[in-house]
Amino acid sequence: MAGNKGTKYYDIFLDYRLWLTKRGSGEVLGHEQFQILQKVAEGNSLHYAADSLGMSYRKVWDRIRNSEKELGFPLIETFRGGKEGGGTRLSEDGRRLLESYTVLRSDIDNLIKERVKSFFHSVNKLVVIALTLAVALSCKGRGSVTNSDDNELKGDLIIFHAGSLSKPFKVIADSFIRIHPNVNILSEASGSIDAARKITELGRDCDIMASADYTVIDKLLIPDYASDNIKFAANEMAVVFNEKSRFSNEINSYNWREVLSRKDVTYGRSDPNADPCGYRTIIMLQLAGADTKQFLEKDKRFVRPKEVDLLALLDVNAVDYIFLYKSVAVQHGLRYIELNDSVNLSNPELNEWYYNAEVKVRGSAPGDTILIKGEAMVYGVTILKNSPNKIAAEEFVKFLLSEDGGRRILSQMGQSPV
Repeated sequence: MAGNKGTKYYDIFLDYRLWLTKRGSGEVLGHEQFQILQKVAEGNSLHYAADSLGMSYRKVWDRIRNSEKELGFPLIETFRGGKEGGGTRLSEDGRRLLESYTVLRSDIDNLIKERVKSFFHSVNKLVVIALTLAVALSCKGRGSVTNSDDNELKGDLIIFHAGSLSKPFKVIADSFIRIHPNVNILSEASGSIDAARKITELGRDCDIMASADYTVIDKLLIPDYASDNIKFAANEMAVVFNEKSRFSNEINSYNWREVLSRKDVTYGRSDPNADPCGYRTIIMLQLAGADTKQFLEKDKRFVRPKEVDLLALLDVNAVDYIFLYKSVAVQHGLRYIELNDSVNLSNPELNEWYYNAEVKVRGSAPGDTILIKGEAMVYGVTILKNSPNKIAAEEFVKFLLSEDGGRRILSQMGQSPV
C-alpha cells in the first residue's frame, strides 16, 4: 500500500524472526543462520554470504558448524568443477530446511499483510505488533520515510554500493546507526554498473549510490537521476592468491603475466559489463603489455558479476589467482602481488599514461556502448534526485566524508580516502 507524496499513507514492511528450538534447550537455528543459508543458496559461497550480511568469514563458518552440531546433520557441502568452477552449496538437508522456512515465511507474510494493511491504512507512526504463530514471531510496520517535524532521522535508508565497499560500508553503517538508531539502513552490494542499472532500467528506489568508479555516476546517472558526484576513496588493482595457489612461492610483480599464462594455472576476473573491476582488469592488462586477447579467452568460465564473487572461487581452490582490488585482499587477509604504479591504476599523476588504455562496455540502453579510458581509481557517491529519505541520505554522506567517521574507517580497512 504505497502512499503518494504529501499523504500520510505508509508502505507496510515486514521484519520478523523465526527460529528452531530443541525441547529442553535454547535456540538451535535462528534468524541469522537462516539468513546465512539463504545467501549460501544464492551465491554458492560462504564468502558471498559473509559479504552480503556484513559478517566475517569465520563468523559465518562458526554459525553453520555450531548449528550442524545441534541438528546432527550437515547444512552445507563443497563442490569443485562444473560450469561455476566450484563453491559451497547447501546440502540436501540444508536445502529442505531452507525451503520449509521459505514456505512458512511466505504464509506468515500473507497473513500479516492482510491484517496490518487494513488496520494501519493512515497511521503516521511506527507500530509494533506481537503475534504467536507456533513459533515466536514479531512484526513491525514502518514507513519508508518517517522523518518528522523535529528533524529526528528515521526510516529506511536504501544504499546501492560496489561489492568492494561491502565490509567498510557495513562498519560505517553500524557507526551511523549508533548515532541515529531510528534509521534502518538497507544496503545492497553489486557491480557498480549493475547498481546504476537498478536505478535507470529497473526503476528501483534508492537514496545513495556508491560506485567503485566515479565515472559510472557521471555516465549513467547524471543528469537524469542525480546531480552531484562526490569523490571519496581510492584503490588499486592487484593479483590476489592464497597459499594453495600454484606457483604462489614463485610469482612476483615482474613475472605475474608469465605465471598466469601457464596452461596449468587458472584465474578469475569480474564481468566488465557489470563491474568496474572487470574493465579495470582489461585496462591493467593493456598497460602491462600483455596479450589481452589471450588473457581474456583463457579461463572465461571464471568470469563473475562482481569482484567479491571471485573470493568464493579462490576459497575452494577452483582458481589459483584472481584480479581484485587491493583493499578487498587486505580485508580478507589474502596474499597479493603489489603491482607497479604504471599498471595498478593507483597514481593520479600517471593519468596521462593510463589514458592510453581503453575498453568498451555495454551502455544503459540496448545496443549502446560506453568507452572507458584508463584512469586512476577513484570511488564516487551520489544522492539520488528522487531519494525517498533525502534528509537521512544527506547525513549519511556527511558521516561518510567526515574525518572521524567514514574516512577513518576506510583507512583502517585498507582503502585510502581522497
